Amino acid sequence: MTQPLEDDSTTLLEPDVHVRLEPLSTVQDSEDQADQSLHNGSTVSTKHDFESPKGKSRSRRDTADTDTDCYVTEESRNFFLSNESSDNYSRLGYHSRHSKAFQKVTYRRNSGFQSENDVNHFCAKLYHTKRKILHLKNYHDEARAMRDISKFVKHPIVLFKIHHTLWEDIAKEMILTLAEDKPDLNLDVELTLKSVTSKDADFVIPECVQGISESPHGPVTEQSFITVIGITNAVTDSQVVMCLLKQPFNFGIGAEEIRFICLVLAPIKHTKHTKSALEVARTYSTLFADDRLRRNLLNTHSPEEFAHEFELECSRIQIEHQKRVNRMNSIATTLKTRNYSSQSLSELQVVIEEEKFVPGRDLIRDIQNRAKHYLSDYIGDLKDGTSVQKIISTTLFLYFALLLPGIAFGVLHSNYTDGKIDSKDVVVAQALSGLLFSIFSGQHLVVITTTIPVVIYTKIVYIISQNWDDGDGSFFQTFYAMTGISNAFFLILYAFCGASKIMAYCSRSTEEILELFISVAFIVDSVKFLRIEFSKNYCFDSLESTMNVSKRAAEAMPESYCDPTKPILTLLLICVTVYVGVQIFNFKNSPYLTAGKRLLVADYALVVAVGAGAFVGSYCFQNIELTKFVVNESKPLFQIVEFRKPPVMSVFAALGLGFVVSFLFFMEGNISASIVNKPSNKLKKGSSFHYDLLVTGLINAILSIFCLPWLHGALPHSPLHVRALADIEEHIENGHVTETIVYVRETRLTTLVAHILIGVSVMMIPYPLNLIPIPVLYGLFVFLAVTSLGELQIWERFVLIFTEQSLYPPFHYVRKVPQKIIHCFTLLQMLQLTALCMVSFGSSAYLKMLFPFIIVSLIPIREWVLPKIISKRHLVALDGDH
Repeated sequence: MTQPLEDDSTTLLEPDVHVRLEPLSTVQDSEDQADQSLHNGSTVSTKHDFESPKGKSRSRRDTADTDTDCYVTEESRNFFLSNESSDNYSRLGYHSRHSKAFQKVTYRRNSGFQSENDVNHFCAKLYHTKRKILHLKNYHDEARAMRDISKFVKHPIVLFKIHHTLWEDIAKEMILTLAEDKPDLNLDVELTLKSVTSKDADFVIPECVQGISESPHGPVTEQSFITVIGITNAVTDSQVVMCLLKQPFNFGIGAEEIRFICLVLAPIKHTKHTKSALEVARTYSTLFADDRLRRNLLNTHSPEEFAHEFELECSRIQIEHQKRVNRMNSIATTLKTRNYSSQSLSELQVVIEEEKFVPGRDLIRDIQNRAKHYLSDYIGDLKDGTSVQKIISTTLFLYFALLLPGIAFGVLHSNYTDGKIDSKDVVVAQALSGLLFSIFSGQHLVVITTTIPVVIYTKIVYIISQNWDDGDGSFFQTFYAMTGISNAFFLILYAFCGASKIMAYCSRSTEEILELFISVAFIVDSVKFLRIEFSKNYCFDSLESTMNVSKRAAEAMPESYCDPTKPILTLLLICVTVYVGVQIFNFKNSPYLTAGKRLLVADYALVVAVGAGAFVGSYCFQNIELTKFVVNESKPLFQIVEFRKPPVMSVFAALGLGFVVSFLFFMEGNISASIVNKPSNKLKKGSSFHYDLLVTGLINAILSIFCLPWLHGALPHSPLHVRALADIEEHIENGHVTETIVYVRETRLTTLVAHILIGVSVMMIPYPLNLIPIPVLYGLFVFLAVTSLGELQIWERFVLIFTEQSLYPPFHYVRKVPQKIIHCFTLLQMLQLTALCMVSFGSSAYLKMLFPFIIVSLIPIREWVLPKIISKRHLVALDGDH
């Protein structure tokens, strides 16, 4: 029996978890002893000592009936595979070193059951990983970094789109290329190769630097690039070789999709810390941490273009450095004229921000920030075929996502206003306002459209207008125009006063509650339509009532009294539209075709779903007459409201309603813009909250004059628009797939062309657009609601309530927050969602007027109430910016 290990043979893995290991010689002795005993039919057992997380030692002896047993604590195994030694992921890179250790194994021979050839004598390999968080390189303050990059740009060594299946082959080709390009180095290839590979396992890289990127689920390892460090006597100063692989290469856990490899070779002895291998590796890793640079490098077609992109990156860094210097000088000059003392940059910025209130200042800043990008909004993303394809598919997505729900909303408008506003008016308003917003707005990725709350408020306006109506319903248009103009006035006032700054207090929790409410509202509206169809056409008489009806009375009933085929077909069309759309939308996650083709198919999910539903309803069941929308064809497209002299009380009522509606537009529009501009979308051109609010107000003033329905920035269209224009990378972390947006095409062409098509579609109302059955439009509602749920953390946490804890995905908040607190926070959000639903779906029209104020109340609830229930540390993990 092997003797217990001494203290010096213990390798510390974690503060509370360690495994006792033995030198290889001791293991070999145990193997020899086991081999000798196996011939004698006896049992040899080796002892494994573990330290439990609570500090209690426990022993395990082999009692299994298998040939070999290797015992490793679960804590140790998890630490080996995914050690996260720091909770602070604000720094992008981590530095990893790998070493190898040997663990004792247990051999057991069951006499008379197994042969000698069935026995495997081996030692299991363990990786000893140390991770160190590295700061991003500051090129402005660290001059050595720019000199290193300039040195590479002058003589770049790039291997372009090579294809190998082994790391040793890749490393060898990179080193051979370096030796050929720089023969004066007299490079020892074999010695250099040993510094970047392991002699026992080709897939082990001794030392490397990778990045950590932020995702909605928390920090994940950036798997597209890796910087390999080799320290060797074969070189006298640092050398850099870069490689772009033709296909993603799997380096192991946390590096499964590598496309870029940067090899840094440095001498063992160096005179300065800034010249060390790690510092040089940090310089180039910071460059590769920029997803914009990686995307540009992937689109290159030769090593020369690859090197040219690096040269452009150097120029960009130098320009930014000069801008930073000029800005510092400008701030210092400003402070000097104001007799301020010298302070740090952050303190100087605080002083500058503490200026007195100036109306319209934020509005002017928005215009100045966006004006310089206006031309590139049209032509900036037409450089490659992928972008053109994305623009076409997104345009078609917006066309159907705005036109068809607009027709459905028009049906509701017509029902609530006695035909004063119908589907044709909604389509005309969408085309006109969409064109104006796409041309004159600041953040054009925000999509404006009419929504269910707008329909509800239009109903309220109609009901209140009846108090002063003469009986012909003509006063509604006057009252509607007054309400819309007052709404526009308040929106313009908010824009000039900089009221959108309140969105700084609007956390992701508030945004997601509103997003989930919109999805619920879409589904509820579809269910209501389905219930109406069944109540009108399906017989729900009880058995007793049916037996009491005579045959003659039943024959005398009209044919349409009981026609179950209509509601059943309605349900079928909704299900077909949702099923086809969701299946094609999820096709991007299937193993079929290539990644690019899968995304291409998924981009047209909405178009195919509507086409499938229309085909089934209008062709396969053409003999069944379904509900179709009706419009007043004699009504002109644009007719200015004939303003009648309003009673004094109606003016005050219109002002009050306009103020309430402006709150709704302000909150939903700003939340839509906030979600579009969130950091994970990686937009480059900046936001435009105040200016967009001004444009929205002016557009609604125009719509009110023509008695057309109001529009504002809407969910879920706006975030879905951004996602449709994005390049998305998928990363696998511990078996869970996370998606990260790499690049978004910030173009105006999608909304511009889509609304031109919607304008053309006005001529197709009612025919042939009425060939699309109304159930397909409500199926589209459900499709938009279902596809938007996947991006909501609140929905993920709600599903976790019904999920076994051992099957929880490795989200960041699961690792940092106790399970009870996660569920508590989720239920508190659901309670706020319930309050929104009760007000919005209630039977009282006047109660629904409180809806905007309930939305506004979500902000103080998050800021002041929730911190009293849940600790700040846990709130940051659950509701922080990830």
